[in-house]
Amino acid sequence: MYMRNAFVAGCLAALLAGCAGNVKETPSGLKYKVIKKGDGVLARVGEILVFDYILTDSKDSVWTSTIENGFPSAFMVNDSSAIPQENGIIQMLRMLSKGDSVTVDISIGEFFEKLSKRPVPDDLDSTLMMRYQFRINDIMTNEKFMTYEQEVMNTFLINQLKKDTRKIDAYLNEKGLKADTLPSGVRYIITTPGKGEPAKSGQTVSVNYTGYLLSGEYFDSSIQAVAVEKNLFDPSREYAPYPVTIDRSSVIQGWHDALKTMNKGAKGTFYIPSTLAYGPQQRSAVIKPNSILVFELEAVDIKD
Repeated sequence: MYMRNAFVAGCLAALLAGCAGNVKETPSGLKYKVIKKGDGVLARVGEILVFDYILTDSKDSVWTSTIENGFPSAFMVNDSSAIPQENGIIQMLRMLSKGDSVTVDISIGEFFEKLSKRPVPDDLDSTLMMRYQFRINDIMTNEKFMTYEQEVMNTFLINQLKKDTRKIDAYLNEKGLKADTLPSGVRYIITTPGKGEPAKSGQTVSVNYTGYLLSGEYFDSSIQAVAVEKNLFDPSREYAPYPVTIDRSSVIQGWHDALKTMNKGAKGTFYIPSTLAYGPQQRSAVIKPNSILVFELEAVDIKD
């Protein structure tokens, strides 16, 4: 969960160049040090601050980084009546301008009590110190931010798909597997041919599936025997083929693409880039942000 990252460390140095700074304090008592001053123009109510941040601990472990994730964070400034209910970080953001770089040092206890609002996990060192490092990239109107957000997302998806396909191809090469490729980036191997025409958009496919990561860690299966074998069995659920109406059902895009390659009775293994799965969202303890998913699929039946 917490890992060192040379790239992040390099960006961190650029993020907060310099050593000097002056300490300021928010209304709730959170102290922060200004490392670099920006243009001094504060955001108005309704405007959005766009910023990067890195959270590290005193053992130099990176807990989270918007730079590493590829997504800046954003905060819309509310009316001043909201200030008493805001935590110290939000109050601090109100006090920053474009170009400001600041640090916040707090104990692990304060971090969980005041910011995470939960107890310190038992497996963490209670003597740790935490450091937030912020850089304010811009202050935007809501309209400008919506355009900016879409541009960032488009760039992220393009870059992430390239990363994912390189990882998938390296995995296939290592395993000595030869796969076909769909225009969307899905790699696939039909292990058992079916009969008839491939499924089409609007048709409903009854699918048996088993899902896992490139690491081999399993996370779900519609097949009870597999669920039991992989320690996934849930007595409260029904194990049966799952119906998917192609291009209509709310499953990941990678499934819609995959099912169009299958006819009735076909079985295959599909390597789905994160951009066609859950993207930067964490879906579960196993499916973390930007996870490539592997599915073994069987088209049990196809109906109009």
